[in-house]
Amino acid sequence: MLPARAQVMERSKNRGTGAGGRSSTMDRRRVTRAFKMRGLSIQSPALDAMMNVLQRDPSEEILHAVLDEIKERNMSSPDPSLVVTKQLLSNVVADMSRDGGDVTDEALQLLNAFDTPRLRFDTMRRQFNLLSKDMEPKGRSLHGEAIHKVDMFQQRYALIQQRILRQDLFRPKLVTADGRHADGQTNVTHAITPVESMLGRSGVKFLLGMIVQVEEGRYYLEDHTAQVPMDLSHASVLTDGFITENCIVLVEGEMVDGV
Repeated sequence: MLPARAQVMERSKNRGTGAGGRSSTMDRRRVTRAFKMRGLSIQSPALDAMMNVLQRDPSEEILHAVLDEIKERNMSSPDPSLVVTKQLLSNVVADMSRDGGDVTDEALQLLNAFDTPRLRFDTMRRQFNLLSKDMEPKGRSLHGEAIHKVDMFQQRYALIQQRILRQDLFRPKLVTADGRHADGQTNVTHAITPVESMLGRSGVKFLLGMIVQVEEGRYYLEDHTAQVPMDLSHASVLTDGFITENCIVLVEGEMVDGV
């Protein structure tokens, strides 16, 4: 099904000739006057392009539809312009002429991996930054270096850590002067303990880290601070799925005799 604006374009194509075979043509003055009545000023190249559109579809509906779309874009734009340029008019006409087939064709795109913009998460500002090509002096290659693998795991860990810290169980509650929570609840929150802080401390803690196999047949939990061996003989999984090596997991446990 065609969009409403595309339907207007289709209807106008069938109404190129009126009763008795007379064509409803428009002159440049009439088009310019229509733009001025909307508070718009159209440049000469844009007027030529508009006349070409009206020659193919000589209908006032087309003219008013284009004017409505331009006014709508100006209202939603942070920097509206009352001057209609050829580029603006071309974009408006192209968008109005799109149909369902165009949307389907644009739904799947093939991008070059060497030209695709890269995003990097800034742990200090807690936001994504767009990496420019100047920040990659060596460029991109199919065969990465060892530092690239380390950076990949660090980025993955930072993203998962930020998502977990935004959960209610790990988000600090606001406390009033009398020691009560600002929202009237007394829910206990948990904190993620770095692996290096587990040494010499007792009690059940929550840790976030990646499962690695430093020694043959022995698994460790590693984060950006340190690594600690794990005893998985009595471990239980609270979610569905598989846990494999190099998975980042949230662990609840206690350190006993260095394990």
